[in-house]
Amino acid sequence: MKNSSRKTDVRNECIHILREIDEKEVFAHELISEKCSQADWLPRDKNLLTELVNGVIRHRLSLDTLISSFSKIPFKKIEPWVLYALRMGLYQIVYLDRIPVSAAINTSVELVKKLVRRPDAIKFANAILRSIERGIQNKCVQAQEAADPRTALYRRENTWCTFQQSILPDPDKNPSAHIAVNYSHPEWLIKRWLIRYGKEKAIEICKINNFPPNVFLRVNRRKIFPQEFIELLKKNGISSYNINDAIVVSDIAISEIPGFADGVFFVQDISAMKAAQFLKVEKTDTVLDMCAAPGGKATHIAELLGDTGRICALDISLKRLRLVQENCQRMGVQNILIVCGDASEGRAPFHIKFDRVLIDAPCSNAGVLSRRVEARWRLKEEDIHKLSTLQYSILKTGAAMLKPGGCLVYSTCSIEPEENQDIIKKFLSHEAQFYLDAEEYYLPTMNAGDGGYMARLFRRKP
Repeated sequence: MKNSSRKTDVRNECIHILREIDEKEVFAHELISEKCSQADWLPRDKNLLTELVNGVIRHRLSLDTLISSFSKIPFKKIEPWVLYALRMGLYQIVYLDRIPVSAAINTSVELVKKLVRRPDAIKFANAILRSIERGIQNKCVQAQEAADPRTALYRRENTWCTFQQSILPDPDKNPSAHIAVNYSHPEWLIKRWLIRYGKEKAIEICKINNFPPNVFLRVNRRKIFPQEFIELLKKNGISSYNINDAIVVSDIAISEIPGFADGVFFVQDISAMKAAQFLKVEKTDTVLDMCAAPGGKATHIAELLGDTGRICALDISLKRLRLVQENCQRMGVQNILIVCGDASEGRAPFHIKFDRVLIDAPCSNAGVLSRRVEARWRLKEEDIHKLSTLQYSILKTGAAMLKPGGCLVYSTCSIEPEENQDIIKKFLSHEAQFYLDAEEYYLPTMNAGDGGYMARLFRRKP
């Protein structure tokens, strides 16, 4: 029998995934899902792989700061395989409790031995990991016990790992840099949040972004009632609870939840579920869902319409539209027409008007950084301004597709005003035939979903 639980196998997969994410700009959740779908992987191996990949990415700046503090070799000159092995080993040493330090160090060094095969690289990796481990004064202390903020690195749940030497920037001289390193976020983003929300709220957002998010399931009420689904989960030994219209589960791979293949549920954040409801569809409505992939909101709208009405699911990516098609088939939805097309610059491929238009605009993902773990490192401040131009163009296209008296919902999973309130203000200042009916803006929370924004606009009748 094949032993699928060898720790070196999991870590070997982890280090390859980490490098592929950076070099090919693929998504962590897709690579993890692909690996965990293999039949010979045990649940504990899937959980460890998910923990290591996501954890290393989330805490990358903190880990790199540690490496720089203890390394005599300039950070940029450290070989990639060595760097990824160090990050992975350090994440286990500093942030995890159940893995022995010796195992974290030895498995990381063995990977360097396997992938680099040079004595100096092996010696360097071993020395750095052991030096940092010796430099830890106390791995888990409460806030009041961490006397010098320059030596205390935040772990989770109000605990810190303290070191014998200064690791972080001085919070009095450079508060944004201190928060950025301590909570592993780009400093430019921290500066924006400090101005807008203040120190305490900015840190709270960072903490939430570094915590594995809840898995929210939208029950397909055309196939099962929520209470029936909860009972089904209970029979399979899966604990769950209900928040509003969502079922919350934790510590389980989606593939292991009963009913997925039968379309019993859709994995969708509780904040994302609000958009379809905010659209206020009525029976027999024709609905345009722009930027529709992977189909969560389109299938939700279809459920709200029942067997009436018609939905056009538009997206620029043919590859991602295949996901819409798969999800429609899985969920048993038949009133969705899938269309590939560009929604910017007035190029939507329609000659008809719709009763409802939903625009879930491409955005910075600034409200879902706990879920899109690599996004914080790919995003640049100038990207927000570029995105706002695209978002405004898509909004104008969607508005032109709306019937008089019709309703349009503009939504993002961003918490940056340039992508949200500023877009709507600009649009309304130029389009007198539209008026704002309602808007909602929400920051990410631990138990109530991701951050984001929604605005509901109506087109005036002649």
